[in-house]
Amino acid sequence: MRHIPAAVLAVILGHFAPASATAQPAVTPPANSHASTYGDGWDCNYGYADNATACVAIVLPANSRLSARGNRWECVRGFRSNGRECRAVVVPENGYLDEYGGGAGWDCNRGFIPRYDNCEAVIVPANAFLNDRGNDWECARGYRREESVCATIVVPDGAFLTRGTTRGWDCDRGYSASGASCVAVSIPANAYLNRRGDSSSCEYGFAKVALACVAVVVPENAHISAAGNAWECNQTYRAVDDACIRIR
Repeated sequence: MRHIPAAVLAVILGHFAPASATAQPAVTPPANSHASTYGDGWDCNYGYADNATACVAIVLPANSRLSARGNRWECVRGFRSNGRECRAVVVPENGYLDEYGGGAGWDCNRGFIPRYDNCEAVIVPANAFLNDRGNDWECARGYRREESVCATIVVPDGAFLTRGTTRGWDCDRGYSASGASCVAVSIPANAYLNRRGDSSSCEYGFAKVALACVAVVVPENAHISAAGNAWECNQTYRAVDDACIRIR
């Protein structure tokens, strides 16, 4: 192997070596700070706020305390912040302190609702009771809400009370609603009462025509469909009018 002089080798290596990075000046942490827990940099100590270049002591207004992280202040219970100070929450009669009371800092007792700066009693009409939350009323069974009162629900023959409909009642199985009444479902030949019990369905191989169930006429090279109320052509055939024609 041919020998390369050391001086020449140094020049070659120097030519291909990456340029050295420009030295970055070290950032001096400000007073009342400490090394950041995550990555490089610094964080202010508890009780100090970061204003980008320094850690400034947090000044606590009256009736406030440092937050859990210690980088801001928050009002103590019973007071609300307006951004500069903590003002006492004025709780109206029949109310109580509530940190989540819609921003007001208070909420009403059961049976009362907020109305401006007061707690107004919920007026419960006859045949009604307070709802689960206690901020409104609902009618007892057998009655339905109509504006500010509970009106009696008139249940027709062949029906039962339910909260599942706006009218307050529904028809028994075998009946269907018709206005304010329940009418018996008429079941024609080759039919049965449907799953809901409010109409009829045709047996397999029959189709509904008007009020009757008529047998499905199956042409040659066809069969009853999966639904059971029509026909479809066998494989390699296609429907043309009322017949099945072989596909060429």
